[in-house]
Amino acid sequence: MSAKNTIVIIEDEKELIEVLGHLLGKEGFEVRPYSTAEDFISDRDRPLNCIYLIDWNLPGIQGIDIVKMIRRSDKHSPLFMISAYIRPEEIIRGLQAGADDYILKPFNKDELLLRLKNAQAKASHMQRSMIDSGFKILPEAHCIVIDGKIFSFTVREFLIFNYLYSNRNKEVNRSELIALFDKDEKIQNRNIDVHIFSIRKKIAMNKHNLEIVSVWGKGYMLTCK
Repeated sequence: MSAKNTIVIIEDEKELIEVLGHLLGKEGFEVRPYSTAEDFISDRDRPLNCIYLIDWNLPGIQGIDIVKMIRRSDKHSPLFMISAYIRPEEIIRGLQAGADDYILKPFNKDELLLRLKNAQAKASHMQRSMIDSGFKILPEAHCIVIDGKIFSFTVREFLIFNYLYSNRNKEVNRSELIALFDKDEKIQNRNIDVHIFSIRKKIAMNKHNLEIVSVWGKGYMLTCK
Protein backbone atom coordinates (compact mmCIF):
# COMPACT_ATOMS: atom_id res chain seq x y z
CA MET A 1 0.00 0.00 0.00
CA SER A 2 1.53 3.30 -1.03
CA ALA A 3 1.74 6.14 1.47
CA LYS A 4 -0.71 8.32 -0.46
CA ASN A 5 -3.37 5.58 0.00
CA THR A 6 -2.87 5.51 3.76
CA ILE A 7 -5.08 7.56 6.04
CA VAL A 8 -4.04 8.25 9.62
CA ILE A 9 -7.04 8.89 11.86
CA ILE A 10 -6.47 10.37 15.32
CA GLU A 11 -9.85 10.16 16.96
CA ASP A 12 -10.98 9.06 20.43
CA GLU A 13 -14.54 8.07 19.46
CA LYS A 14 -14.34 4.31 18.97
CA GLU A 15 -17.60 4.10 17.03
CA LEU A 16 -16.47 6.78 14.59
CA ILE A 17 -13.15 5.01 14.06
CA GLU A 18 -15.00 1.80 13.19
CA VAL A 19 -17.34 3.59 10.76
CA LEU A 20 -14.49 5.38 9.02
CA GLY A 21 -12.35 2.24 8.90
CA HIS A 22 -15.14 0.32 7.16
CA LEU A 23 -16.03 3.17 4.82
CA LEU A 24 -12.49 4.02 3.76
CA GLY A 25 -11.38 0.40 3.58
CA LYS A 26 -14.03 -0.30 0.93
CA GLU A 27 -12.59 2.57 -1.12
CA GLY A 28 -9.09 1.08 -1.15
CA PHE A 29 -7.56 3.13 1.65
CA GLU A 30 -5.43 1.66 4.41
CA VAL A 31 -6.59 3.13 7.72
CA ARG A 32 -4.18 3.58 10.63
CA PRO A 33 -6.23 4.59 13.71
CA TYR A 34 -4.92 6.19 16.91
CA SER A 35 -7.16 7.03 19.87
CA THR A 36 -4.83 9.73 21.24
CA ALA A 37 -2.12 12.03 19.92
CA GLU A 38 0.27 10.38 22.38
CA ASP A 39 -0.33 6.98 20.73
CA PHE A 40 0.54 8.49 17.35
CA ILE A 41 3.69 10.20 18.62
CA SER A 42 4.97 7.08 20.39
CA ASP A 43 4.48 4.83 17.35
CA ARG A 44 7.97 4.50 15.85
CA ASP A 45 6.51 2.84 12.75
CA ARG A 46 3.81 5.40 12.10
CA PRO A 47 3.24 6.03 8.39
CA LEU A 48 4.56 9.15 6.70
CA ASN A 49 3.47 11.15 3.64
CA CYS A 50 -0.12 10.06 4.14
CA ILE A 51 -3.52 11.72 4.54
CA TYR A 52 -4.41 12.84 8.05
CA LEU A 53 -7.83 13.08 9.73
CA ILE A 54 -7.35 14.61 13.17
CA ASP A 55 -10.03 15.33 15.74
CA TRP A 56 -9.71 18.66 17.52
CA ASN A 57 -10.94 17.61 20.95
CA LEU A 58 -8.65 14.75 22.01
CA PRO A 59 -7.75 13.59 25.52
CA GLY A 60 -4.29 14.82 26.48
CA ILE A 61 -2.55 16.57 23.60
CA GLN A 62 -5.15 18.42 21.55
CA GLY A 63 -5.66 17.92 17.84
CA ILE A 64 -4.52 21.41 16.94
CA ASP A 65 -1.19 20.78 18.71
CA ILE A 66 -0.55 17.52 16.83
CA VAL A 67 -1.34 19.37 13.58
CA LYS A 68 1.36 21.91 14.41
CA MET A 69 3.81 19.12 15.23
CA ILE A 70 3.20 17.31 11.94
CA ARG A 71 3.56 20.50 9.95
CA ARG A 72 7.02 21.21 11.37
CA SER A 73 8.44 18.35 9.30
CA ASP A 74 5.70 17.64 6.75
CA LYS A 75 4.50 20.65 4.80
CA HIS A 76 2.66 18.86 2.01
CA SER A 77 0.63 15.85 3.22
CA PRO A 78 -3.15 16.48 3.09
CA LEU A 79 -4.37 17.19 6.61
CA PHE A 80 -7.99 17.57 7.72
CA MET A 81 -9.28 18.58 11.13
CA ILE A 82 -12.62 17.11 12.19
CA SER A 83 -14.63 18.70 14.96
CA ALA A 84 -18.05 19.71 16.22
CA TYR A 85 -16.75 23.24 16.81
CA ILE A 86 -18.59 25.54 14.45
CA ARG A 87 -17.41 28.96 15.61
CA PRO A 88 -15.52 30.79 12.83
CA GLU A 89 -12.62 31.64 15.14
CA GLU A 90 -12.07 27.94 15.91
CA ILE A 91 -12.08 27.03 12.23
CA ILE A 92 -9.59 29.80 11.50
CA ARG A 93 -7.31 28.58 14.29
CA GLY A 94 -7.30 25.09 12.79
CA LEU A 95 -6.43 26.39 9.35
CA GLN A 96 -3.74 28.66 10.74
CA ALA A 97 -2.19 25.67 12.53
CA GLY A 98 -1.67 23.98 9.16
CA ALA A 99 -4.86 22.09 8.37
CA ASP A 100 -5.83 22.07 4.69
CA ASP A 101 -9.52 21.77 5.42
CA TYR A 102 -12.00 21.60 8.28
CA ILE A 103 -14.72 18.96 8.44
CA LEU A 104 -17.63 19.51 10.79
CA LYS A 105 -19.28 16.69 12.74
CA PRO A 106 -21.59 15.09 11.85
CA PHE A 107 -20.36 14.90 8.28
CA ASN A 108 -21.80 13.49 5.07
CA LYS A 109 -19.97 10.30 4.12
CA ASP A 110 -20.08 10.98 0.37
CA GLU A 111 -18.72 14.48 0.88
CA LEU A 112 -15.92 13.17 3.08
CA LEU A 113 -14.91 10.55 0.50
CA LEU A 114 -14.90 13.15 -2.27
CA ARG A 115 -12.67 15.47 -0.26
CA LEU A 116 -10.24 12.66 0.56
CA LYS A 117 -10.03 11.45 -3.03
CA ASN A 118 -9.46 15.01 -4.26
CA ALA A 119 -6.70 15.42 -1.68
CA GLN A 120 -5.19 12.11 -2.75
CA ALA A 121 -5.12 13.18 -6.40
CA LYS A 122 -3.56 16.56 -5.60
CA ALA A 123 -0.90 14.95 -3.41
CA SER A 124 0.02 12.51 -6.18
CA HIS A 125 0.29 15.32 -8.71
CA MET A 126 2.46 17.37 -6.36
CA GLN A 127 4.82 14.47 -5.78
CA ARG A 128 5.21 13.89 -9.51
CA SER A 129 5.83 17.56 -10.23
CA MET A 130 8.42 17.95 -7.46
CA ILE A 131 10.52 14.92 -8.30
CA ASP A 132 13.11 14.80 -11.05
CA SER A 133 14.46 11.64 -12.59
CA GLY A 134 17.38 9.80 -11.02
CA PHE A 135 17.98 8.81 -7.42
CA LYS A 136 17.19 10.96 -4.40
CA ILE A 137 16.97 10.44 -0.66
CA LEU A 138 14.36 12.61 1.06
CA PRO A 139 15.12 12.39 4.80
CA GLU A 140 12.23 14.56 5.99
CA ALA A 141 9.78 12.41 4.03
CA HIS A 142 11.51 9.14 5.00
CA CYS A 143 11.56 7.90 1.43
CA ILE A 144 13.76 7.55 -1.63
CA VAL A 145 12.94 8.42 -5.21
CA ILE A 146 14.24 6.45 -8.18
CA ASP A 147 13.46 7.81 -11.64
CA GLY A 148 10.27 9.41 -10.37
CA LYS A 149 9.07 6.38 -8.39
CA ILE A 150 8.62 6.86 -4.64
CA PHE A 151 9.72 4.16 -2.19
CA SER A 152 8.28 5.07 1.23
CA PHE A 153 9.57 3.65 4.50
CA THR A 154 8.51 3.67 8.12
CA VAL A 155 10.70 5.66 10.52
CA ARG A 156 12.69 2.59 11.56
CA GLU A 157 13.05 1.30 8.02
CA PHE A 158 14.38 4.63 6.80
CA LEU A 159 16.99 4.78 9.58
CA ILE A 160 18.22 1.33 8.57
CA PHE A 161 18.16 1.99 4.83
CA ASN A 162 19.90 5.35 5.16
CA TYR A 163 22.68 3.84 7.27
CA LEU A 164 23.17 0.98 4.83
CA TYR A 165 23.23 3.40 1.90
CA SER A 166 25.77 5.62 3.66
CA ASN A 167 27.93 2.50 3.98
CA ARG A 168 26.98 0.98 0.63
CA ASN A 169 29.08 -1.89 -0.68
CA LYS A 170 30.43 -2.41 2.85
CA GLU A 171 29.53 -5.04 5.42
CA VAL A 172 27.39 -3.70 8.25
CA ASN A 173 26.97 -5.67 11.46
CA ARG A 174 23.56 -6.05 13.04
CA SER A 175 24.98 -4.42 16.18
CA GLU A 176 25.60 -1.23 14.18
CA LEU A 177 21.98 -1.17 13.07
CA ILE A 178 20.69 -1.85 16.58
CA ALA A 179 22.80 1.10 17.81
CA LEU A 180 20.75 3.44 15.61
CA PHE A 181 17.83 3.17 18.02
CA ASP A 182 17.28 4.25 21.60
CA LYS A 183 18.10 1.61 24.17
CA ASP A 184 14.58 1.72 25.59
CA GLU A 185 13.22 0.48 22.25
CA LYS A 186 14.84 -2.90 22.97
CA ILE A 187 15.64 -3.61 19.32
CA GLN A 188 17.06 -7.10 18.77
CA ASN A 189 18.54 -9.00 15.84
CA ARG A 190 15.15 -10.43 14.96
CA ASN A 191 13.61 -6.94 14.75
CA ILE A 192 16.38 -5.86 12.37
CA ASP A 193 15.79 -8.91 10.18
CA VAL A 194 12.06 -8.15 9.97
CA HIS A 195 12.73 -4.55 8.92
CA ILE A 196 15.31 -5.67 6.35
CA PHE A 197 12.76 -8.08 4.88
CA SER A 198 10.25 -5.24 4.54
CA ILE A 199 12.80 -2.90 2.95
CA ARG A 200 13.80 -5.58 0.44
CA LYS A 201 10.20 -6.00 -0.65
CA LYS A 202 9.76 -2.25 -1.07
CA ILE A 203 12.87 -1.68 -3.20
CA ALA A 204 12.53 -4.83 -5.31
CA MET A 205 13.03 -4.32 -9.04
CA ASN A 206 14.34 -0.76 -8.65
CA LYS A 207 16.16 0.76 -11.62
CA HIS A 208 19.37 1.55 -9.72
CA ASN A 209 19.91 -2.11 -8.78
CA LEU A 210 19.90 -1.38 -5.07
CA GLU A 211 19.95 -4.68 -3.23
CA ILE A 212 20.44 -5.70 0.39
CA VAL A 213 22.45 -8.91 0.63
CA SER A 214 22.96 -10.97 3.77
CA VAL A 215 26.46 -11.35 5.16
CA TRP A 216 26.44 -14.71 6.90
CA GLY A 217 27.08 -14.50 10.61
CA LYS A 218 27.49 -10.71 10.57
CA GLY A 219 24.72 -8.62 9.09
CA TYR A 220 23.97 -7.01 5.76
CA MET A 221 25.42 -5.05 2.89
CA LEU A 222 23.62 -2.71 0.49
CA THR A 223 24.98 -3.04 -3.03
CA CYS A 224 24.32 -0.75 -5.95
CA LYS A 225 25.59 -0.68 -9.52
